[in-house]
Amino acid sequence: MLDREDLLLKTAILYYEDAVTQSDIAKKLNISRPTVASLLQEAKEKGIVKISIQHSNLQVMKLQKKLLADYPLKNIKIVPNSQKDIKKAAGKLCAELVEPLLNSISSMGIGWGTTLYEYANEAEYLKFAHLKIIPLIGGIGLSEVRIHSNHLAFMLSEKYHSDVSYFYAPALADTLELKDTLLQTNLVKDVLQEGKQVELAILGIGDPLHSTTYQKLNYMTDSNLSSLKKAHAVGDIGSTIFTKDGTPITEGFAQRLLGIELSDIKKIPRVVIVATGIEKAESIKALLKLGFITDLIIDEKIAKLL
Repeated sequence: MLDREDLLLKTAILYYEDAVTQSDIAKKLNISRPTVASLLQEAKEKGIVKISIQHSNLQVMKLQKKLLADYPLKNIKIVPNSQKDIKKAAGKLCAELVEPLLNSISSMGIGWGTTLYEYANEAEYLKFAHLKIIPLIGGIGLSEVRIHSNHLAFMLSEKYHSDVSYFYAPALADTLELKDTLLQTNLVKDVLQEGKQVELAILGIGDPLHSTTYQKLNYMTDSNLSSLKKAHAVGDIGSTIFTKDGTPITEGFAQRLLGIELSDIKKIPRVVIVATGIEKAESIKALLKLGFITDLIIDEKIAKLL
């Protein structure tokens, strides 16, 4: 009869090295099946067996598990640092997450920006004739048209064979008076109302002080930058620029943005946030604390900071 240590070692070798089933080990060693399971557990506890998972995405999986425990999210997808094109990879993850949901909804809202452009680019050609896509922020401008919400809505409607609305206003009005005038027009009022009622919203989160979107659209003048710093801005979503505790800023540059506001976004049943770039970590954390984000797609650097 084998002593206890020998029995532990023999059981471990048969199971982990020889790939013998627990039932066959029980027969071979003339012990019960539960005893085999108990011996294998004891072998791990005593350090006779050490299991090490070797995979490039192991760290990402651990981060996902931790963040899902920390925040009330349905899903979190993380782009590993090893990806060559982080934005493109985030766009692909967004398409993989969103497209299975589209059969069960009738309206989807889309924001703006370089990362959401990659989602539209990575989207599959599918048929969702019942679906309507609505831009959630002003979509008219003379530069970088590809990242405007109207263009993204159009791209997605072509790929998904779905209906589409357009936001006939710029993302940033030249003056507060112009914004007020635009908000009185039926074209703008109607699309804003549609945006508030979407079942699913896909939005980016920005850091207005370092935003590539604002820079590409020539929105960030020295004066605007100075006013945002003075107001302690850390992030933006839709047409709302907010502080580190999620409080909307309602002065200066922030007043002239046209689109769905944070207060309305909070009421949307499903909100997917797609963001890359370490500078956005603080703004994402602020919004996660508000509890309305259901799905989050970020890069590994942001995930580690969160």
